[in-house]
Amino acid sequence: MMNNSNVGDSQGRQMSQGEEMSQVQPISQGEQIPQGEQIPQGQQISQEQQIPQGHQIPQEGQASQEKQMPQGQKQFYSHPLAYVATNHATMAANFAPPKESRLYSTAEKLLLLAALITAVLFDRLVISAISVAVNYPRFVSAFWLCFLAMFCVIFREKFISKPVSWYIAGCATALCVWNFVFWDRLFMSNTTPGNLYFGLISFPVIPGVIMALTVYTAGEFSLKDAGGVALSWLTGFVVKPFSGIPSFFGATGSLFKGENKLLVRKILLGVVITLPLLLIILPLLSGADRAFGYHLTQLISGLNIGSFVLHTFIIGIAFMLFYSFLWNMGFGAKAKAISKSSARIDSVVSGIVLGTVTLLYVIFCAVQFTYLFAGAGLPGGMTYSEYAREGFAQTVVVCAINLLIFGVFLQFRKESKITTGLLIGLLALTGVMLFSGFVRLELYIGAFGMTWLRLLSAWFIVYLAVVIVVCAIRMWKEKLPAIAVCALFLLGWYVVLGYINPSGFIAWYNDLFDYDAVVAMCSFSDCKYF
Repeated sequence: MMNNSNVGDSQGRQMSQGEEMSQVQPISQGEQIPQGEQIPQGQQISQEQQIPQGHQIPQEGQASQEKQMPQGQKQFYSHPLAYVATNHATMAANFAPPKESRLYSTAEKLLLLAALITAVLFDRLVISAISVAVNYPRFVSAFWLCFLAMFCVIFREKFISKPVSWYIAGCATALCVWNFVFWDRLFMSNTTPGNLYFGLISFPVIPGVIMALTVYTAGEFSLKDAGGVALSWLTGFVVKPFSGIPSFFGATGSLFKGENKLLVRKILLGVVITLPLLLIILPLLSGADRAFGYHLTQLISGLNIGSFVLHTFIIGIAFMLFYSFLWNMGFGAKAKAISKSSARIDSVVSGIVLGTVTLLYVIFCAVQFTYLFAGAGLPGGMTYSEYAREGFAQTVVVCAINLLIFGVFLQFRKESKITTGLLIGLLALTGVMLFSGFVRLELYIGAFGMTWLRLLSAWFIVYLAVVIVVCAIRMWKEKLPAIAVCALFLLGWYVVLGYINPSGFIAWYNDLFDYDAVVAMCSFSDCKYF
């Protein structure tokens, strides 16, 4: 215990054993006290000096408290204030909490096996199968089917709980199966190349659909979170295959620690013992059986060291990227919906924009009615086939733009009867324009027969008609996830287009109505549009 004594006017100041402070003389700023030396009497520490965290500066009229000594330091100092001179680096080392290594769960380690299998399949079915040429899409589809099955098994709990995931997975599977059913040498037919065009479009569509499945299944989304799904879909291609790479190295390194370390040593020891035995036994077996020796020689001669190194490198890179992607899906930050903006378009602005556009469409539809529906003669001796060909593409594009305008103003408008009425008018006029486009297309097909682009155009018109119906329902049912419904219908409708066998359907239609196959044949550059 310390003894207390009074000095001059100072009241209640505690002194160390047998020592007093007679005068107050501050120690200059930055002055250091050698460890173990005493502070001269009558001096105190200036407030600017830094004291190790957790220790107090003795104040006038207060007793200096007992201080906890760092481990390994002397427990007694010649003066209680000499502890100020303790080295800060030593203090930090003594009091810093121990660093804990990242612990990886069993699921994260098993994910390494799934990523490795996926990487090997990618090398065999996508990279090595390039030389297969015509049947290459079949091999790529086989890879996507394997990846799809593996993903559904790994995330089976989330997959089972989301019926929309079943629908997306079913469509993706159907597109992959299509390649095995229709993608063959007949797709190169010069008269009906519909399957070729559909297959070329499907090549990027399949991975896009599977990405949508993964981000929706693994994320925390509702059907109304279209913006969040779209953003997560994009980051799934450009961010998630890379952001989980540190976890790949961490999970791989964890296999060589703890209980796994002994197992790895045993495996390596077994491999080291087995290799020399094989080098001795295989030549003996080759000499014992000439047939066995022949096959062994063929196997060894077929090895290409350069190709082996190249594919090993590809598998290693794919292994890392697939693990990063799958890890982000299961253990990374959960994707969430984008917060909706509270900004609203003023009623006056909405009225001007929608009113002007609606008036313009009224005039346009009046002209359409005159020439297409009322039977009035076309100006300038123009034929109906020419009239239909020249305006179809523009009409369909305008309809798509109208639906986009409708969606923006429906979402961000301020509630008013005028704005609501203009939106209903815009939707109705878009329906009239779409019907005009359908009549144009029917005239052109009636004159020249069916082609791939004409079939695709008819398919797209039907889709836009469904979108108009969905938008009309959304006007009165605010809870309807219109964007999600339109996107899911588009996916299913695209699958239907493939399974009607475009090449076969075009040939059947032209044969049924006696169109010349050569006249009906059309590429993307024919007839200005189709």
